[in-house]
Amino acid sequence: MSLLIEPFSAVTATLTKARIIPDVLGAFQPRAVLTLILPSGPVQLGAEVPLSETVGPPGIAIAAAPMDDDITAEGLVRNEMRYTLVMFDPDAPSAAQPTSSQFRHWVITGLVPAADPTAPAVQTVSAANAYRPPGPPKGSGIHRYTFVLFREPPNFSLPDGASELDPSIEARRRWDAAEFGRRNGLHMVGAAFYLVRGDD
Repeated sequence: MSLLIEPFSAVTATLTKARIIPDVLGAFQPRAVLTLILPSGPVQLGAEVPLSETVGPPGIAIAAAPMDDDITAEGLVRNEMRYTLVMFDPDAPSAAQPTSSQFRHWVITGLVPAADPTAPAVQTVSAANAYRPPGPPKGSGIHRYTFVLFREPPNFSLPDGASELDPSIEARRRWDAAEFGRRNGLHMVGAAFYLVRGDD
């Protein structure tokens, strides 16, 4: 059990130090470790990365602990979990004046973890919301680009007319990841972030 608890404790501590828990996401206990994979390789949680590394969407490796209803009466773990991932900027346009927090960059549904927990998850459906790369304004300082993983209920898809299907700038501004999860019956299980600096 300690092998599972320790990574989650470390993730919680890092998210808390960065004020993502509780300021951005509220209080929650991670049950999955996300690894963000950029062209240069996996990113350490909370590391600063060059803007040039974020032009395309990252790979997302998922190592999740099973929940109670994943375990059969025989003690076997069902392998039918699907996840929704969201990416947003809580520091838009700057941490000092986050008037567009949480600017939504990406929503993707139907993610299935790879058999190898260090390999990117498999995307089983089209992205619900096209990836918009980070673009911190000049002189805006550090931005905490945040990724949140939600466990999906069976046969989940975004309803027609969901704001997350709208790619416009206006629809992306002042979004709320936790509210998105509640509204769609999704269970928040993990989070990760990297830092990108707005050039001076």
